[in-house]
Amino acid sequence: MDRPPSTERPTRIAILDSSFNPPTKAHYHLLKAAARVGCDAVLLLLATNNVDKGQTGAGAVERLEMMEAMAMDSISNDKEDPALRQIAVGLTTHARFMDKAQPILDQYEPNTVQLSWIMGHDTMTRLFDPKYYNDVHADMAPFFEKCDVICSSRPGHGSREEMMRFVEQSGHKDKVTLVDIIETEEVKSSLPSTVASTAVSTAEKRHGIEIREISSTIVRDAVKNKDWLLVERCVQPSVREIIEKNSLYAS
Repeated sequence: MDRPPSTERPTRIAILDSSFNPPTKAHYHLLKAAARVGCDAVLLLLATNNVDKGQTGAGAVERLEMMEAMAMDSISNDKEDPALRQIAVGLTTHARFMDKAQPILDQYEPNTVQLSWIMGHDTMTRLFDPKYYNDVHADMAPFFEKCDVICSSRPGHGSREEMMRFVEQSGHKDKVTLVDIIETEEVKSSLPSTVASTAVSTAEKRHGIEIREISSTIVRDAVKNKDWLLVERCVQPSVREIIEKNSLYAS
């Protein structure tokens, strides 16, 4: 990944760590949200330990193929956000974010990159769960020296207000950026500029399903039910082609 034109600050790499089972348009719009809060490049990261736990759906090879397809679509078609043309795909065997971060940081000279982890409210809650630490604030300090969090809400996984309260309590408020996927330009224009600037605007719903409501589970169920119109609304054409070619999620 290239450094930004100005080398006075670290390159900010947004990392979307997900099962990508399959990658969806919701994933893509999370990347756009990260691009709009100052990220310079994007990494799609698949954790192989999750795949090995017998999850329903595609294997690691098929998921990586779909991730690469989404990345190539972004590089070819996104003219709005330069960060989405600096996109890579990777995989990790680690489970904890702190352990995932270090091998990535080791690929760069010291103090030249900042890692921004994109996650939902449920994942952020687990990240800060006291049961994993002796002292949450102290134990997380090394992670936040080189990393920060970009957090987006999803229906049924906590409101923005709940997220803000949780961030306040975490002791790392300055390391968390909250972003929204906004459904209409009209809604975006009515928001304060500080909120609107971090929002992803989608001018229309995807034929009855909002972008932020799309999930990999919905796609898998749609394929199983042969609802290809819904699949098309939820994933990019190149991802659909791979699903059909490999007969993924059919049973």
